[in-house]
Amino acid sequence: MASDAWSANQVVWYPKVRTFDLRVKDVPLEVFLGMVKAETGWEVKVEPGLQQIVSGKFRNKPAADAIRLMLGRVRFAFLPRLEGGTRLLVYAGNTRSATQSVAAVEQAAAVDENPDEALIHLPVKIHYLKSRYVSINADAKLTNLRPLFAGANEIWGQGKVRFVPGRPEQLLSADLAAEKEFADLFKPSVPSAYVRLHQSRILHRMIPDFPDRRKVFRIIVMYTMPDAFGAVYMPKKGVVLMPQVKFAGLIDKGGVWKDGSPVFFAQSNILAHELGHALGLPHVPTQGNLMIDGRLREGSGVGPGTELTEKQIESARTQAKTGGPYVSGINLKTGD
Repeated sequence: MASDAWSANQVVWYPKVRTFDLRVKDVPLEVFLGMVKAETGWEVKVEPGLQQIVSGKFRNKPAADAIRLMLGRVRFAFLPRLEGGTRLLVYAGNTRSATQSVAAVEQAAAVDENPDEALIHLPVKIHYLKSRYVSINADAKLTNLRPLFAGANEIWGQGKVRFVPGRPEQLLSADLAAEKEFADLFKPSVPSAYVRLHQSRILHRMIPDFPDRRKVFRIIVMYTMPDAFGAVYMPKKGVVLMPQVKFAGLIDKGGVWKDGSPVFFAQSNILAHELGHALGLPHVPTQGNLMIDGRLREGSGVGPGTELTEKQIESARTQAKTGGPYVSGINLKTGD
């Protein structure tokens, strides 16, 4: 059975506490670094020509300790990026030698060698919305959902629920006329009150009614939204809708876009919050709770908390055991 334990190399990142679980055997250095990049979302660069076979197996190691144990005598450095996030440089000489960008290497979903029988695994289908309109069209190359799921799963660990993302798929809008109507919301002449009134209606026309929506968790990624959601759960559709960029907008009639902010997309507690809605949990007024109503959060730019009550956990697990999300009008809300 020992060989089975090593049959799948795994890198699992916990962004809140910045620790790794690693199970890697006889992997080339660049492949290992690619796995780290895919799991963490870091920018990773290596000195060209640097070669090494990497092996290691441990749990709950801080980032620097984990990389040091895996690389041995090979040098590395963590540097902050001006645009946010972390840059990992791996080199033999000095940091300036690390000039080769490492490509992300996707890995299979993590398998625990000592599984917790109470842990509920929930597969999640990922869709990137395709459109001729820039405001809608999502590019899978621009976003890496694995670090986002790592953080969300860290939060949902208290409920013994784990979401397992699948491979991204393209998705076309269900209504071409609604696509144009949505794109028109970004015109500078459109009042914000009109946007708030009509955005949800238009999005519901754009998103398909999946026949299996009560059986499958889904995330649909689009480029942006004019009303600046970090993400939103659509209970009639059974999907979490996430913008790649928040606060993007047109700055002139010629179609010039200003840069938006990807900050909220990068916050895993936003995803964990919306997955809570998918598990049937409503908003609460409690500060620090994962499901706090956004209008009640204290402090500018403060996202959801991370705490869940025993009652919330019980309710969420009841829904999770069905294998699918709460969909209004199709299945009863947990606790009803």
